[in-house]
Amino acid sequence: MAKNIVDELKIKYSSGDSVIKLIYINVVIFFTLLIVDFLIKTIGLTYYTTTDFFALASAQELIYKPWQLFTYSWLHGSLLHLIMNMIFLYFVGQLFLQQFQNKNLITFYIFGGIVGGLFFILFQSVFNYYHLLVGASASIYALFFALISYNPKMPVRLMFVPSSFPLQYVGYLFIAFDVYNIIINNNAGGSISHLGGAFFGYLYMKQFEKGNDFLGNFIFKIENLFKKTENKSTFKTYKNKSSDFSSTSVPKNDYDYNHQKIEKQKKIDNILDKISRSGYESLSKEEKDFLFKEGR
Repeated sequence: MAKNIVDELKIKYSSGDSVIKLIYINVVIFFTLLIVDFLIKTIGLTYYTTTDFFALASAQELIYKPWQLFTYSWLHGSLLHLIMNMIFLYFVGQLFLQQFQNKNLITFYIFGGIVGGLFFILFQSVFNYYHLLVGASASIYALFFALISYNPKMPVRLMFVPSSFPLQYVGYLFIAFDVYNIIINNNAGGSISHLGGAFFGYLYMKQFEKGNDFLGNFIFKIENLFKKTENKSTFKTYKNKSSDFSSTSVPKNDYDYNHQKIEKQKKIDNILDKISRSGYESLSKEEKDFLFKEGR
């Protein structure tokens, strides 16, 4: 029975989108480190935990533990902390994937966490603030504020709220809450990292809309490097000349595709706004034809 459960989880992971995969990874890391910490205490090393090794601590410690800038965002302080972040990630991630691709989500998620960590280190150095930083919140903020940057008027509806309202209003609320926490020094380091993630997500989306996804391109090159290493073979391969023509028929790279998709979505949003203000009959023939074509 246990084997069947594991097999089912493997299938759901392999068939899931990037949001599902990130949630799985975060959950597995949390319980794995929980077990490791238990084993460490069992053998009597009560003065040491995995958090000390992987959490983001200080600029001084970062010098000889540079991986902490990446690993801290995969740790969570408690089961409740994990659950809240994963719920947030699921809903924000699904909104993000309605507009963009899985690999784009990974780019914003990873680098949002890194920039959030850098904000934390800077804040700590300036204000002599000492506190360990863990959690995926900065990464999720990067996704959320990337959406706000891309489409601030995207309508959203919250539970127990009878009507929808623009996404940017939720963003204002989050920013105000984090600024308040910084002022009263209530998890100030965590809130600073949130602002760092939000800052990255909002500004990088501006570059992304122009087709300048240099960070995504960096991840793509690293990924290809590992794939080439895995696929190295002693067998000699021959190029199929008949495939040359078909390979040149691909009209766009990832940047052109993303840019075209973003521009098309903006045009659709503008037309829908016009319908909500003045009705369908206010559209020009060109706008009606475009909307009909995209709606097929």
